[in-house]
Amino acid sequence: MLAFALALPAVVFYLYAAFRQWQTVTARKPQGRLVVHTTTMVGALLHLGSIGITMLGREHINFAIFEVGSLIAWVITLLLIFSSWRKPVDNLFIGLLPMAAVVLLCATFSAQYYPLPNLSYGLAWHILLSILAYSVFIIAAVQSILLYLQDLSLKKHQTKGLIQSLPPLQTMDLLLFEMIWLGMILLTAAFAIGWPYVADLQAQHLVHKVVFATIGWLVFAILLIGRYRFGWRGIVASRWTLTGTAFLVLSYFGTKFVLEIILNRG
Repeated sequence: MLAFALALPAVVFYLYAAFRQWQTVTARKPQGRLVVHTTTMVGALLHLGSIGITMLGREHINFAIFEVGSLIAWVITLLLIFSSWRKPVDNLFIGLLPMAAVVLLCATFSAQYYPLPNLSYGLAWHILLSILAYSVFIIAAVQSILLYLQDLSLKKHQTKGLIQSLPPLQTMDLLLFEMIWLGMILLTAAFAIGWPYVADLQAQHLVHKVVFATIGWLVFAILLIGRYRFGWRGIVASRWTLTGTAFLVLSYFGTKFVLEIILNRG
């Protein structure tokens, strides 16, 4: 009940911040960055309190699918808040905050409990880096969607609506690849630290996770090579980013969904 009491107002703050940013994008109201940032920060604080109850409220940390999803959503929100002070990423609030609200509610109502006892120092670092990497790539995926729409609109000579509120195409492109580079560094480090803890891929239910994560890593590696050698950008970069992120999401959440929801196994 306490987790819900914290989650519900957090959801309200998240949705209001997203709606307020949408009003700015559609020119229905003047820019209100202070309002958007403040309501998002309040929502994030309440969200953190809910995570503390749903994930840390028992003997061991609860690593069930929705609880981990809620943690990643909170990290995404936190990264957005800090990034928005120095980068033009405010419009990402429109897509990411409603997603955070939905995942938070799912975690609040979820009754699943999949503890991870005997968490070692190295494994804790692997989990932390993985969560940061996933968060950055999900933000990059939403950024790539905006870049795709912007590139498409400019090619059709449509410069009204959403396009008016976005930074120049070159800036959007640079932001996307900054996110991808950061995500790749974090993901590579997570792979390197986590690999020594793999004893039996089959017994640890890691086959699909490792395969999909490796494919996702390769997709982003090819994208970065393509950027360096052939100047890939715009729609091409957006498609590769969405593909790579999809494989990464499948590697973790797809595997956990099958094991925990369908097969009811931890």
